[in-house]
Amino acid sequence: MKRSLLLCVLSLLVCLSACLALAEETGEAVPQDFVTLNLGDASEAVTALQNRLRDIGYLTEKATGSYDEATRDAVLRVQDNYGIEETGVADPDTQELIFGECYMPLKSGDSGDLVKALQQRLKAISLYSDAVDGKYGATTEQGVQIFQKLYGLEVTGAADINTLTMLYSDLNDREILPAPTPTPQPGAITVTTGETVKFTKKLAYGSTGANVQKLQERLKELGFFTYKKTTTGFYKNTQAAVKQFQEYNSLPVTGTVDEATWNAIFNDASAVPASATPRPSPEPTPVPYFVDVDVRNQVTKVFTYDENGDYTVLARVMICSTGTTSYPSKPGTYTLTGRKARWCTFPKWGGGTAQYWTKINSEIAFHSIMYINYDPDRPNMSTFNHLGKRASHGCIRLHTQDAKWVYNNIGAGTQVYIHNDSNTDSELVAFAKYRKSNPGDTVLSAEGYDFNAAPPAYRRMRSGAFGSDVLWAQLTLEQLGYFKDTTATGYYGPLTASAVKRFQKANGIKVDGVLGEKTYAALCAAQIKAQPTPVPADTPAPTQTAAPETAAKAQ
Repeated sequence: MKRSLLLCVLSLLVCLSACLALAEETGEAVPQDFVTLNLGDASEAVTALQNRLRDIGYLTEKATGSYDEATRDAVLRVQDNYGIEETGVADPDTQELIFGECYMPLKSGDSGDLVKALQQRLKAISLYSDAVDGKYGATTEQGVQIFQKLYGLEVTGAADINTLTMLYSDLNDREILPAPTPTPQPGAITVTTGETVKFTKKLAYGSTGANVQKLQERLKELGFFTYKKTTTGFYKNTQAAVKQFQEYNSLPVTGTVDEATWNAIFNDASAVPASATPRPSPEPTPVPYFVDVDVRNQVTKVFTYDENGDYTVLARVMICSTGTTSYPSKPGTYTLTGRKARWCTFPKWGGGTAQYWTKINSEIAFHSIMYINYDPDRPNMSTFNHLGKRASHGCIRLHTQDAKWVYNNIGAGTQVYIHNDSNTDSELVAFAKYRKSNPGDTVLSAEGYDFNAAPPAYRRMRSGAFGSDVLWAQLTLEQLGYFKDTTATGYYGPLTASAVKRFQKANGIKVDGVLGEKTYAALCAAQIKAQPTPVPADTPAPTQTAAPETAAKAQ
């Protein structure tokens, strides 16, 4: 009996020990930033750095874990190519670049896996038709030349940093140019062409691409960017120049280039250069966003403020994974400090890395799904597949594109509300799940919607559809009293289908929840019928004119 009891106790202890070990291996913890690495250092961080440098072509030797001269020289080449101060030291800024979108220049005569990747990318956009053999020959060079011409780059046939950054970016956001854009000449400090330089998207720390270099060139003209050369990477030198420009020009000093800052830099002829007297400090503006983490629905919502300064305008819906019931995301309202990191790791809990870490408090942060060894091409698909379920150990995991948006847009002073008391909103949940595979489709703005305006062109709409016509249908159904208990986003979810069914039933149409031709025609007719009848303006009574004889007497 005693022996049996002893074995039982030992068995329980073993199980408990295993559970604790599992918790320590997989639990959520506060991420850590990159640590500066110097010549002579030896650590796992050095090994990870060396492996990454090998992957992107800057290092040929195998990882040893020791920061040797070959590693230093590789870091120097990265810093030189990207316009970072050439120290050979892998400081956090340099590591954020290396573990991010970092490329090795390629030219005719080169060979290897990097050339294969280049050929595959050119083939994907129909600019290369030969075999993907990893040899940078005449056909590869020709494909690069055509790409450079199409996108306004210097036509050299060599795949330099600017070309590679543009080539591997989202080309859907790029405007094809008829010829290379001339580099502005130093000296001018005002816009002289009379043409507006169009804003396309926000630029922030870590952004890359031709627009970053265009920004640096303009800031150089204005005297704010003083580094020896311009590059396609937005790092500390660019950020410092942007902050100084914003300070001089009475803009909020954020270090990011939103539309207002972009227009001030490129399209304001009265922009204050570094050689002039700064403008007075601006009036404080409201924090642009409020973040709502809905644990029950596993949806993170972002609101911006309305004309009254209240955060009522839904701006973004993001699927997420909050903490499990054993490791919950602690409810409460938190004010962000602005603490961020391009990459983070969990060394006390079995390793693993994630991108775009934005601190909420000492235990919770927003960050992306998990990746293997800081490699953006090796996502942990299990963490992606679990988006929409409680799966973390306290942090708010997001789709990588959403985590990047938070990293770039949600700053110090923003309030984050974490709660578990919402009603189920099947419409927003469905939209969040749809965005898991379509992250580029986010909330469509209802601003400017006019109930009296003509409807969009007909398209058969059903569950899963997304677009401005869906938004019109939702807002029209809402005006008619059928679309309730959720928010119009432009996504056709289950509550939109239910609203359509109620409308169909009320109008004697087959009830199937699909906005087909008959339902569309009836909705248009109902919209017109519901419009208020214009009230004719009062016709002013004619002014009485004096009789001729009276007028004569008055003379």
